[in-house]
Amino acid sequence: MIKVKIGARTLKTGFAILLGMIIPPLIGLGDSRGLTASAVIFSMQPSVQETFVKTRDRLIANIIGGIIAFVVASYFGDTNIMVAAASALLIAILHQLNLDDVIGLSILTLVNVMLSSGANLPLVAVQRVSATLIGVLIAFAVNTFVLPPRYDVKFYEKTISATDDTMKYVRLMLRKNAQFPIMSVDLKKLRKELVTLRKYHRYMRDPMYKRFMTSRYYSLLRFLVVCRQSIRTNETLYDLAATLHGSENTFNHLPTELRTLIRERMETLMTAHEQILLKWNGRILPEEVNFITYRSDLRQSFIEAFYQEASTEEAMEADFLKGNELLKIMTKIFEYDQKLQQFNKLTNSFVKYKRSDHIEQEYDYD
Repeated sequence: MIKVKIGARTLKTGFAILLGMIIPPLIGLGDSRGLTASAVIFSMQPSVQETFVKTRDRLIANIIGGIIAFVVASYFGDTNIMVAAASALLIAILHQLNLDDVIGLSILTLVNVMLSSGANLPLVAVQRVSATLIGVLIAFAVNTFVLPPRYDVKFYEKTISATDDTMKYVRLMLRKNAQFPIMSVDLKKLRKELVTLRKYHRYMRDPMYKRFMTSRYYSLLRFLVVCRQSIRTNETLYDLAATLHGSENTFNHLPTELRTLIRERMETLMTAHEQILLKWNGRILPEEVNFITYRSDLRQSFIEAFYQEASTEEAMEADFLKGNELLKIMTKIFEYDQKLQQFNKLTNSFVKYKRSDHIEQEYDYD
């Protein structure tokens, strides 16, 4: 049985289309419902800020499209050639105004105006443009005020998913269990998840999104700082996974002792990463994650073994590639370590501020 998931954005789009079908007849634009509904569909955006920007741009583009349609149809006719020429002219103008993203709906408005058979062309042009503008405004109002998006929740959920996947891939490669072609595909998918995290973080920085979080404004700002460091940490872990993947042959032929040290160090770091995420969610106390001083003897042995292997005669003279790949792996591991320390520090601060503000379960991700 196929399960259909209906999210908030789907419901909002359906509700906006319903309004687009109901409102035009109430204000004397009954025959323009299709155009209004089309404008709604074109104008729905995932971000409140993007919706505001696109609404402004579409208002400008559709007014220009209506004017061009009226002038061309009035003085040159509404033949197929004239419709095509007017469309090309509109595209050129919008391109010069850097409004390429809103060309589609403005062309639809232009074609609707020029192909209208009504005798009163100015009235038809005003009606069609008005119908389009109403659709744009409906989309803006619904997207802004109906079920405002909670990108903080989405961000945390996507972070957990991306982190778990990356760690799973790293563990497979450290144990020599990964299939190279399959891992290449998996890493590409994982890269897209990291891009999504960046997108959610950008949405949360939108000024209009922050207005909906007025009661938690300063907590949101602290949350954004932690989010930024979380992204950097995940990207570093991804780079490490990609480096291990690209250096698979070199890693698999390292001495058993060195591979064991690498696995132990990475397990320590990845376990700390998991615990920091749990701390972020309030499930672990800030004082209970201290991976930095844990097994300092292991860290020292790890460094010495790495440099010893990278400085062998084979790595220094016979095989430069092996030496370079070893240094890349070591660099990424230490960079991951550094990013985790910063992530841990910021998370501690965030959790303590939440406590001091007496906010319980402010970000409940269950």
